[in-house]
Amino acid sequence: MAQQGPQPPRSSRLSAPRNSPRWNEADYPDDNEEPPPWAGLAIDPRWADGRGRRARPAPPEATEAPAYDSPPPVDEPDQPRVQPRGRRQAAARARRTRRSMYLWGSVLVLAAVVGGGLYLLLSGGGQPVKQPDAMVTTFLPGEFQATPNACRAVSAATLNQYLPGKRMVASPASLDGGAASLCTWTLDARPVYRLLNVQAQAYSPNGLASGDGSATNAASDGYAQALQQKTNPPKKTQLPKAIITPIAGLGSKAFSAFQKIRAGGITTDQLTVVVRDRNVLVTVVFEGDSGRGGYKSVPVNQLTAGAVAAARDVLTQLKK
Repeated sequence: MAQQGPQPPRSSRLSAPRNSPRWNEADYPDDNEEPPPWAGLAIDPRWADGRGRRARPAPPEATEAPAYDSPPPVDEPDQPRVQPRGRRQAAARARRTRRSMYLWGSVLVLAAVVGGGLYLLLSGGGQPVKQPDAMVTTFLPGEFQATPNACRAVSAATLNQYLPGKRMVASPASLDGGAASLCTWTLDARPVYRLLNVQAQAYSPNGLASGDGSATNAASDGYAQALQQKTNPPKKTQLPKAIITPIAGLGSKAFSAFQKIRAGGITTDQLTVVVRDRNVLVTVVFEGDSGRGGYKSVPVNQLTAGAVAAARDVLTQLKK
């Protein structure tokens, strides 16, 4: 067993225990540093076996783990960094998308410029284009705001000719005031039965009407609706389709519609005349019954003549 040599003298300052308040790690330098002067000249710290104490190896530097499994790229300034394949494809798609957007944007701008030039050329070289007429909200010159009283408008001569005898007259009140009038005459003298119904309606401007919504256009719509109802009657009315005949020289436009209606053993010959004069619609219905009760039929031409005569009387009073 090797004989240990004498221990080097220890400084009095080292006699204090390590847990003493005077203990300070700063007083004891690192083993890798040279011993302080008080340790003696040319004296190195030795272990019990006489060997010098080895320097503690420096801990390895901590490196942050990469966010992906592949090895981190080598930091070589002279070589470009290689991107993964997925990123290269995404970048290529982004470049193609940008090029497509630029291309289509240019096409749209060019189309707008060309379209604007053609529009100016066709519209008269930059002249203002005429806008459609605004909606009409008032009566136009020549239009009627009221209708004559239907009971007084039909002349006595017309009534005596087509409803001779003692007649009954009925005049229901109008819900439209002076803009509409209705009157009905009935002659029941067996074997003759006659019924004459006269109605006049002055239309007002209406935003739901065709065209500019004027009163005349509203009356035109009413005329077309009346013609449609006679040509193709609603199924719930169970009326036959009428025979339509245009009438010339009566108002702005006119037609007659003849229907033969059978019910309960009675046949009704019904002749309807519809006339439009500007914004006024005149409707005359002239009927004659035959069959049960001993009544005799009325010739259709007589019904037509009586209805046209009554409509003409109303138009005459309308223009006074």
